[in-house]
Amino acid sequence: MVSHFQALVNSFGEPIEDKGRLLLQIITKFASSYCATIEGTAKNIEVSELCGGARICYIFHETFARALDSINPLDTLTTFDILTAIRNATGPRPALFVPEVSFELLVKRQIKRLEDPGLRCVELVHEELQRIIQHCGAQQEFIRFPRLHEKIVDVVTHLLRRRLPETNRMVENLVGIELAYINTKHPDFHEAGLIHRALTGGDYIAPAVSTSTTSPSVQPHTKPQRDPSRGKENRNDESTLGKIISNSRSLIQQHLTDGSDGEAVTNGEQSSPYMVNTGRNSAVSSSMAPIGDGTTVNTRKLSPREQRDCEVIEKLIRSYFLIVRKNIQDSVPKAIMHFLVNYVKDQLQSELVASLYKTSTHEHDELLDESGQIAQRRKDAQEMLEALHKANQIISEVRETHLW
Repeated sequence: MVSHFQALVNSFGEPIEDKGRLLLQIITKFASSYCATIEGTAKNIEVSELCGGARICYIFHETFARALDSINPLDTLTTFDILTAIRNATGPRPALFVPEVSFELLVKRQIKRLEDPGLRCVELVHEELQRIIQHCGAQQEFIRFPRLHEKIVDVVTHLLRRRLPETNRMVENLVGIELAYINTKHPDFHEAGLIHRALTGGDYIAPAVSTSTTSPSVQPHTKPQRDPSRGKENRNDESTLGKIISNSRSLIQQHLTDGSDGEAVTNGEQSSPYMVNTGRNSAVSSSMAPIGDGTTVNTRKLSPREQRDCEVIEKLIRSYFLIVRKNIQDSVPKAIMHFLVNYVKDQLQSELVASLYKTSTHEHDELLDESGQIAQRRKDAQEMLEALHKANQIISEVRETHLW
């Protein structure tokens, strides 16, 4: 009984002697517990659910990663969207090659979609930092001083809200940086190099080439050197790109070797070296049907060149989008940790001291004003403890008394 009431009195705390010192102790204890919960070094570890730093880690590597993986590089992008972008980029002149401007325009539209998952990740981390307040230490002090608890929650909430816009701006800037410059010379952007070498007479020829579509003059002489670390997906991409490039080069070779006049004429217009002679293929001729007023594309079959150009743009968009997505998946968590999590950890105690401790004595009295219930329970427990001590003393005296 004595030990039970002694523990009860200790839980209610001793009567306040120095309010300034007690306030500073509570602030320091709360800030240390808050940081320990984020770092995973708290004494009371939650076992029913993830919290603190573990929850933030889950948000970064599970929730945010899945959100990025769910974005298809070619979602909301149809074949005729690509074809329209190619034609708009060429202006009134028919293009000999796929215009690079169309690729940049389309890939920027897809990269912009990575911004929303990043902002959502910031929001989830902010909510977790707000929820950590309820898992911190000094819980008994919060029950004893409800006014102090409210003020601490207000200070932490204000600090988090003040950092939220800056963190969001940084995430927006990360996406904006990717949009500002499309680096076609990126070391991981292999597809651009393959297409460039093929269209400019390089030695690269894809391995999987059908003999029915490839002229003997463009048969592969050497096998391309592949990086085994690129994985199965990249090898499939190379094979598909190789087929596209090989077909285009065979069409060029076929056109250059056809006829003695050295140029092909279709419907009174001179075709470019990339065009197939329509006199030999009625399907191609039917695919060149009018497309209306030029603002909308009617449902029709694409010509071989249009199909090839669209496939090339699709492969370039997919490859570059995956590079940017990898960068965003790595940089957004770092930005959140620097601008939000680590900043709050470093500035929390100084913010609490400036807002709560460096105030007047009158405000200290208000913050450390105990609830009437706690004061009454501590008084009752102390009276009971004193009564038990007296009873124990009386019993000890009775045992020592000699009976005559």
